[in-house]
Amino acid sequence: MKWFRNLVIYQLEETPQFSEQDWQEKLEKDAFHPCLSDQPYSQGWVSPSGDLGISLCHGGNNSGLLSLRREERLLPAGVVNEALDEKVSEIELKEDRKLGRKERSQMKEEIVFEMMPRAFTRSRYTNALLLTNEKLLIVDTSSRSKAEELTVQLRKSLGTLKLSPLAVDSSTIALFTKWLSGDTPFPASLVVGQSCELRSTEESSAVVKCSHQDLMSGELQPHLEAGKVVVKLQLEWNERLSFILNDALEIKQLRFSDVLQEEAAQDGSSDPAAEFDARFTLMSMEIATFLPALIAYFGSEEKTI
Repeated sequence: MKWFRNLVIYQLEETPQFSEQDWQEKLEKDAFHPCLSDQPYSQGWVSPSGDLGISLCHGGNNSGLLSLRREERLLPAGVVNEALDEKVSEIELKEDRKLGRKERSQMKEEIVFEMMPRAFTRSRYTNALLLTNEKLLIVDTSSRSKAEELTVQLRKSLGTLKLSPLAVDSSTIALFTKWLSGDTPFPASLVVGQSCELRSTEESSAVVKCSHQDLMSGELQPHLEAGKVVVKLQLEWNERLSFILNDALEIKQLRFSDVLQEEAAQDGSSDPAAEFDARFTLMSMEIATFLPALIAYFGSEEKTI
């Protein structure tokens, strides 16, 4: 199992009340099947443990791991347009007339239909972690659209799923900026990293990106005093996780500490299935501890961090 690298976080309005058997039955209805010859794509659920198991929802410790596979036929636009231009030129020369837009559009559809069965296919997998106690769904992707792709499919498979993108009481940008300006101290469990991104609030939309730099050295103060705000910030949590957090509370470049990864390897021994389960257990427990703490940092002013 691969450790999650990018987290798009959703809040569940209510915890889905399904047993493991119920989940299996509901997901099986939308299990993955390869593209048919005339399909541009096909998607469905696969076992998150690959060849190690057949369950479409790997569960344990009030959490579940899901995997959505999407297979797409690769039909480059350039290839289609080249075939279209050749066919249009042939007809125009033969009939001594110019083809209209409607005729070209219809001809393009016919070419796509003819080429589709011969097109190569490519698959990608999107994994998600369901934390029932925390009422959170976490999708491992850097793309919001791919995360929505998974949530739409999950809602279809389960019949109902009330969720929304993670929202907090305070402005993330305001707190990022206060942290770096020194106006607000960092929580004890957080340590600032060496990269960030600042943007101007003026029409110029100027952007300043910093990496491999001591962010608290004072070099950023002129930018902050000029009115720029912090929209991305690299952080480390409890010496166990490092990540980049953006203003939408999306986590990028998440990295689990070497200690955690070594612990998972030791627990798994030489059994691939046991190693998969050990990684899943450690990862899910770590994320289940980390995310509520992260959300609390951006709570209302009345809350104690």
